[in-house]
Amino acid sequence: MKSFVRLFAPHNHRGVRSRPPMRFVRQAATGLLLAVAASGLLASPAAAATLSEQRAALRQVSYKAAQDYVNARPFFAELARTNGIIVKDAIASGTASLKEVGDALTVATTQAAMDAVAVRMQAEATRAATVRKSAEQLEVLEDLREAQQRVAITAFDDLTVSRISLTTYAATKERASAFTTQLAADTAVQLGVIGKPLAAPDLKSPAWLGALQNGSGTIPSISGWVGFPGGCALPSAGTAFNPVLPTDGPGVATNKVTIASAGSRANADASLKAIHEQMLRSAKSEAAIALPLADLQGAYVPRIARLGYGWLSGGDTASRNVLASEARKILAAGPESMNTLTSSHLLLAAATATDWTKSTGMEETVLVRWLGPQTCLQADKENFVDAPTNIAAIHNSANIVAAAVFLKKSPARAAALAKESLESIQPALRHITADGGTQEGPGYWTYQSRAIAVLYSTLPNVYAVPPVSMPSLAKVSEYALNSTGPDGRPTPFADALPTELSPLMPAWDAYVRNDAGVSAWVAEKLKQKPDAYLMWWTPKPGTVPTKKSVLYPKTGFAALHLSGSTATLKGGNNSANHAHLDLGTASIYRKGVQWSVDPGAPTSAPPGYYSDSMRWTFWKPSTSAHSTLMVKGVNQPMTAVAPVTSASASAASVDLRQAFPGASTATRSVSHGTTSTVLKDEVRMTERKDLVWQWVTDASVSLGTDRAVLRRNGQMLVLRFAGIPTGSSITAEVAPEKGPEGQALTIVKLSMPQVQSLDLTTTAY
Repeated sequence: MKSFVRLFAPHNHRGVRSRPPMRFVRQAATGLLLAVAASGLLASPAAAATLSEQRAALRQVSYKAAQDYVNARPFFAELARTNGIIVKDAIASGTASLKEVGDALTVATTQAAMDAVAVRMQAEATRAATVRKSAEQLEVLEDLREAQQRVAITAFDDLTVSRISLTTYAATKERASAFTTQLAADTAVQLGVIGKPLAAPDLKSPAWLGALQNGSGTIPSISGWVGFPGGCALPSAGTAFNPVLPTDGPGVATNKVTIASAGSRANADASLKAIHEQMLRSAKSEAAIALPLADLQGAYVPRIARLGYGWLSGGDTASRNVLASEARKILAAGPESMNTLTSSHLLLAAATATDWTKSTGMEETVLVRWLGPQTCLQADKENFVDAPTNIAAIHNSANIVAAAVFLKKSPARAAALAKESLESIQPALRHITADGGTQEGPGYWTYQSRAIAVLYSTLPNVYAVPPVSMPSLAKVSEYALNSTGPDGRPTPFADALPTELSPLMPAWDAYVRNDAGVSAWVAEKLKQKPDAYLMWWTPKPGTVPTKKSVLYPKTGFAALHLSGSTATLKGGNNSANHAHLDLGTASIYRKGVQWSVDPGAPTSAPPGYYSDSMRWTFWKPSTSAHSTLMVKGVNQPMTAVAPVTSASASAASVDLRQAFPGASTATRSVSHGTTSTVLKDEVRMTERKDLVWQWVTDASVSLGTDRAVLRRNGQMLVLRFAGIPTGSSITAEVAPEKGPEGQALTIVKLSMPQVQSLDLTTTAY
């Protein structure tokens, strides 16, 4: 837009604009303001002539723009997460920009300045109106999505009970699929203008709602999108992303080569032969058990591996028949919700069983009821599928495998879903492969292991060359070997239980890299608990390597090993998924005993446990439930980060300054020796605070003036303190809750009042 002055400036005889008389300026200003008013941007028309009158008219424009932002605000809570964030951010940036223009309007004292402000104000008014209208229309699109889903699901249900013909269903499916592409295109257009000084276009998809709901006519499909009935459209993908399973044998998790190779190893090794025969007997027993649906859903994931081994490695047709029938039963029952990990675990297992048995007939069920909702998680960029968490790893792994198994007749859909899922899973994979561990704790490391291992072992069977580079699992294997203590258990942190790490990811990694050391570790796990995947994936083992001290900087964890003993130190990020406020937590394993206990998560999480507003009111995730140093009665900040460093194979330290706001120094160091472990706490603060050093244990405790003596399993560990501040006291208190295995816990506390400078040394021997 030209300025008021230049738009109407008369020309002199040379064709050059000269300064116009003031009456022309006022007329021009009045004309533009009336035009703006006519467009609906002014609260009321104004015949402005003076600068003050123009300023008043533009104030009205500003007020209406501000009201548009107010009216848009309720929508960001109603929309899908990513879209809601986009609207929220547009409101925030637009409000700030509007204020900036308003400030310029206040100080405009010349016509030229007023002209410039008017141009900017009109842009801001357009921007604000677009945010409001697009937010409204995005909500309309979500309502239209639900309408499409109802049509698709109803049609599928009607087909299932023969209320409609296959031809009628196919036509409805085609219309529903095309309608999802209309919705996707409309959504992309609205998101493309939010936050810009561009008018929001009207929606096009509502024009096709009648055709969808009335079951008549044809709905055009928008190019560049692939529609999913009962779900959402995804961007088209190239044929390189289409996962194609082998037709002459299994392709999920295993193939003819791995099965034959495992059989050869079993025939050549008496101990493997015994495990092989044991697993075949187990498969026969499993096949003889008939489970009601609720029990089957709870036992299904490990059950299919046992039955699968009986069929694929033993040729047991009873196992095959049960695999096929139970997969159909699981899929026909439908998912609880694809937002739940239970559903994705079931989908992954049922897809595996379907591939192994070459069963058919459930493709439409999976497309409409299972994969449809998954595509909407992808389309909405929900953190269920794109965050660096175990949740995303499990959802996406299930998507990719299910796409390969159930979308064989829909290669465009298979490619689109596989592409979205392969790309969405990358943050989760980068997280767990950065140093091999995960900030979510060892429990969730294991929880995602089956999904990731099945995905990795399937990809070579469906792609000659994976279309997306997959990070190596080598560091994951290293974590499994070296993050654990002499008892083979990991030191728990976050919402974790003290259970052993799953060998599934290391098993596949050992197979791919032919790593004899990792394979030896996996072989020991196989002897402890036979498993089909471990039999198929484990190459010839060598010798289990001696544990080495390792720093896991991304996970925020250090493990210091000597023969028969281990000390660990926890740092990391309190804001990580499933994290506890546990920075600085230390543990010691000596004399065959783990002397500290991490409280883990509740056996049954109470209401509000996973919400930010209530989570930290519970004892187990709070700082007071961990063996660390803390300000008395105060949780560490939820956003605190504590880097862990390692000076040598026997020493590590953690910077706890963010855990102690206002501290210039806050360091905990651990030195692990053959006869003792030394903890040093150094703190410097700007003001005095009550500090508490604490140790959570399931040992019995007796106290002295400068020590606590712990006894368990006939062994004893002394915690001796040096540098205790004046006025301190040592106590042993019963913990408010039991440990992760139901054991009573005691908290040893060294309470130190009004400390500003601390140099405390604790020697454990």
